[in-house]
Amino acid sequence: MARPLRSSVRLHFYAAFAVLLSLISTLTVVSVYALNQQSAYRDQLDTSAQGAINAEKANGLVLAVLTEARGIATAPDTAAVERSSSALLQRSFELAYLMDGWQRGLRADDRRLFGTLKARVSEFIRFHNEMAHRATTVSQDAAREWGDNDANRAMRTALNEDLAALATVYSQRARIIASMGDTVQRMQNILVVLGIVAIAVTGLTVFLLKALLVTPLLDITAATDSIAAGKSLVAVPHLTKTDEIGKLAEAVQQLQTVIHRNETLRKKEREALREQEHFKANEVHFVAAINNMAQGLVILDPQTNVVLMNDAYKTIYKLPDTITDSPCSLRDILFHRAEAGLFSGDAASYVKSIQARIALGKPTTSFIHLKDGRWIRVVGRSTPAGDWVATHEDFTRLHQVEHMLERIERLFGTVAENIDEAILARDMGSHRYVFVNRAAEVLFGMPRSEIIGRTAREIFEKDTADRIDGPARLGQITDAGTRETVQTIETPGNGRRIAGIRHIPASDWEGVTHCIVTLIDDKTDRQVPTRKLAS
Repeated sequence: MARPLRSSVRLHFYAAFAVLLSLISTLTVVSVYALNQQSAYRDQLDTSAQGAINAEKANGLVLAVLTEARGIATAPDTAAVERSSSALLQRSFELAYLMDGWQRGLRADDRRLFGTLKARVSEFIRFHNEMAHRATTVSQDAAREWGDNDANRAMRTALNEDLAALATVYSQRARIIASMGDTVQRMQNILVVLGIVAIAVTGLTVFLLKALLVTPLLDITAATDSIAAGKSLVAVPHLTKTDEIGKLAEAVQQLQTVIHRNETLRKKEREALREQEHFKANEVHFVAAINNMAQGLVILDPQTNVVLMNDAYKTIYKLPDTITDSPCSLRDILFHRAEAGLFSGDAASYVKSIQARIALGKPTTSFIHLKDGRWIRVVGRSTPAGDWVATHEDFTRLHQVEHMLERIERLFGTVAENIDEAILARDMGSHRYVFVNRAAEVLFGMPRSEIIGRTAREIFEKDTADRIDGPARLGQITDAGTRETVQTIETPGNGRRIAGIRHIPASDWEGVTHCIVTLIDDKTDRQVPTRKLAS
């Protein structure tokens, strides 16, 4: 029976973590406030410094413009006037550029004053640019007259007053910045104090964690390791504690009493797991193997339910990949084939015929002609378990080749039987004739049944056999099919004949000669020059 808790490690840590969380929250709030103050401090400092710099630059450029204006008025010659005018225009441009950049960094306290200053500076620049223009296009006296008047002096006085007013604003801003710096320093001091307190509370929390949790857990873990290593009657520490650690020690003690009874069960489970993994591995290999078969494969049970189907089978009959996601039957396959236009018969009759084959249990080979023109060869056989295994192979190309070969063979036979030259085909290995046409029967005066399967020496006299077959037997064929030699031969049924003989090697696609075709033209009844005869 579980004993009640009279003390709790959880409560100790809740209290410690609550204090630590409060300190962290305070540190976070103070840090955010300090960061905001520092950001405002830096912003004020940057804008104040930049404003003061811009004021100094503006004052300097105003003086530079006035200096160049005096240079125009006092220049000794025209070249000096042009130099001073050019310099005045350059300084005016720099002053206008400075005012544009200065405007982007304004704040609320200097924006109004700056507007007045910028208008005054713009008027100042227009006035002196006009002076430079008059000096270069009219005369030095016209420029001097334009610049030496009370309006110009009043404008300069007002401009100086505007610059002084902005300087006063920046001076006030500097005092604000100093006050903000003091605030930032105080926040930093508070952060240091809070950090020290947080470190102390963290240290206390770590001490409690070690004393109340880590050390007892390490002791219990050591006992647990000993139990796991197979040791019995291990003394479990901290059983007398009345907190969560005591509860854990009690649980370990109870574990020790049942661990030996469970060991046998675990061994059996491990063995079963290994067998299952081995089975799964074999299943994966098996599925990979059948999905890499060139032929389509389908396994049906006696009720024509699909036990297994590979990818090639789906491809042949254009079945959806999801057909095997759930149990399916031969009837389902026929349904999808009909949708794809690859089946148009009666599905029930077809299924009954397959069931009859399965029941009969004899191997079968059949051919299916699909509507898209393909021929499928189906080889089926039963399994010891009563299932039906069928391989489906796309036989279309081989079927077409066989039909083509049949047509070529018939065509060749027709041509060979209807030409005047005698044709004999001899196997290179056995030197026996494998084909003879009708003209050869007429030439030799004997039926082809007495020629096919025999060699030339078995049919003709030695001289005639050597003349008909000798060069081909010795591999002396040159100019195949084009060089004709005229020979006198002795035929079994027609006596002596004068014949033109040609030899043509028949090679396969690799260039290997397996057969020699001999063409014999009977020239006996024609006039043949004596010099071509070879006795």
